Amino acid sequence: MTTTALEPAATARRRRARIAVRDLVSLTKPKVTSLLLAFGLVAAVVADPEVGAARLAAFALLGYLAAGGAAALNHVFDRDLDACMDRTRARPVASGRVGVPEAVGFAALLLVGAIGGAVLVLGVAVAAWMVVGAATYAGLYTLILKRRTRHNIVIGGLAGSCGVLAGWSVADSGLAPGAWLLALLVFLWTPPHFWGLAIARDRDYRAAGVPMLPQVLGLGPTARAMLGYAVAMLGVSLWLVPVAGFGAVYFVGAATAGAGFVALCVAMWWRPTVRRALWTFKLSGVYLALLLLAMVADLAG
Repeated sequence: MTTTALEPAATARRRRARIAVRDLVSLTKPKVTSLLLAFGLVAAVVADPEVGAARLAAFALLGYLAAGGAAALNHVFDRDLDACMDRTRARPVASGRVGVPEAVGFAALLLVGAIGGAVLVLGVAVAAWMVVGAATYAGLYTLILKRRTRHNIVIGGLAGSCGVLAGWSVADSGLAPGAWLLALLVFLWTPPHFWGLAIARDRDYRAAGVPMLPQVLGLGPTARAMLGYAVAMLGVSLWLVPVAGFGAVYFVGAATAGAGFVALCVAMWWRPTVRRALWTFKLSGVYLALLLLAMVADLAG
């Protein structure tokens, strides 16, 4: 066989390998996982500015693996729902590109590696919060709450809070009041973030039979609830100034970003539309990122 004849086969193998790697990365839900992991990293620095780069790097890796493993199990458990929804039917497990045994094995590898590594390198407290977070997301939320109650994402938001508490425990296993406020902030952020998506993708959620708040109570009550959470987030974000020791840089950033998000939710409440819901979903992530930047800038100053 000539070299020229081998080239197409080699190219096809490389393409299949790239797709396989891309699918495995997709199983970890990198966007939301990275955003919440960043919050955990900042929590560690807030707990102790001298925490050390090595411990932060270890948490960045192990925290991502733990959250990514739970996300991979979510893909497995939700594969029937994902197949019903336009937004998710191309996901690796729902589409059949990754088999259930392979996805479960991948998730187990990530979780065992992350939790075992955390026990050895970061301590039992960090590992314990990783376990609670993964169990909350993959077990409590995905297997129990998501298909049964409109409060699914409210309680499921505790998974993101566990990541913050794990991050704080990297530097201080005692969990000072600032740790709980940071965890509360992520908890309050989760429902309006996902409710915005559920409104924008109403047909998908109804087709899958997922009882999210918009599908159960409708647009108006959900918009009011989103506004309530936005106001609560603004209050908690400012409460962090005296409790966690943030200064003027953070205060200005948190007040500005929080007021902007509240204004967005006021507009959604005043005249709820699918377009505004989609923007609320997208900009809620921007809001959380701006809070992180304000924290980092304040700590650096």
